[in-house]
Amino acid sequence: MEAVKRDSFVHGLSRQMRMASTISMVIADAKGQKAIQLRDLIAAIYVANFDRVLRFWPDAATFEDFIAEHCDWTECRFTTWNRWTYNELHPPRTISIPFTGRFFQIRRKYTIAGKLFTHSDELNRVYATAEALSPNKVPALRSDVSFITPELFLLATVRTDGVDLGTKMAKSGLRVELLEGIAIKQLDAEVLRNLR
Repeated sequence: MEAVKRDSFVHGLSRQMRMASTISMVIADAKGQKAIQLRDLIAAIYVANFDRVLRFWPDAATFEDFIAEHCDWTECRFTTWNRWTYNELHPPRTISIPFTGRFFQIRRKYTIAGKLFTHSDELNRVYATAEALSPNKVPALRSDVSFITPELFLLATVRTDGVDLGTKMAKSGLRVELLEGIAIKQLDAEVLRNLR
């Protein structure tokens, strides 16, 4: 569990959501963006958690068509995974200055290492909705924070007012009732305790 702070809200991300968040940076970088958009994170959930969230769409083709049409991401999931793997395997080069404790790093081309991405306002609004919808709290630093999973994030996208992508998701055949039943489910206290 990782606590994330943006402006005035804090939340914990599940392992699957952390992976999607990392892949969203790869997607934003591939598109040449400085900010992660909501559509980038939805596409990253598609890449990182395809098997987990596929059951909420009528079939795989509908899900993939939605990502291609509305999230502007047509690259094969496995190719996107390869982009992420390349980033992990090619960190910046570290050059130490002999006889000192100093060093400097040289960024490599085509990696996200050292790049800082901001979040779009729309993405921040969906995160805020996910925090409000989350029935689960996990310990982080001095207080308990909302626990966000990919399912909860998709539900928050549909439920956030003024988010066009959420409306398009609902119209694409997304099974919102099934999604809500899974996303809002209270986790067992023992499971939450083990997330420390």
